[in-house]
Amino acid sequence: MTSLKIKSLLSGLLLALAMVFSAPAMADALDDARAAGLVGERPDGLVAPVSASAPANVLSLVQSVNAQRLEKYQQISAEKGVPVEQVGAIAGEKIISKLKSGFYYMDSSGNWVTK
Repeated sequence: MTSLKIKSLLSGLLLALAMVFSAPAMADALDDARAAGLVGERPDGLVAPVSASAPANVLSLVQSVNAQRLEKYQQISAEKGVPVEQVGAIAGEKIISKLKSGFYYMDSSGNWVTK
């Protein structure tokens, strides 16, 4: 993949992520769930409950956030001609790099760790 194509993909991805997180209620709920240690970021650009026994409202939030993210990732994938998995992986890397201290993310081994 050319450097120009990667830069174009990243700029489109950052714009899409800004749009995903622009819904204040969703962003606040996600930040609250992250701060409480209930939801973590995955390397594929999606979120997941940190505990298998997460309450229904957390599971609902995870579903909603992931649906919005996947929609954006698919849109970027179609526009840029790259696999949706690659778009998600780039997004995951960016999101995890910007997480606040104490928030959970999944490492490459599939374990939850705090930043």
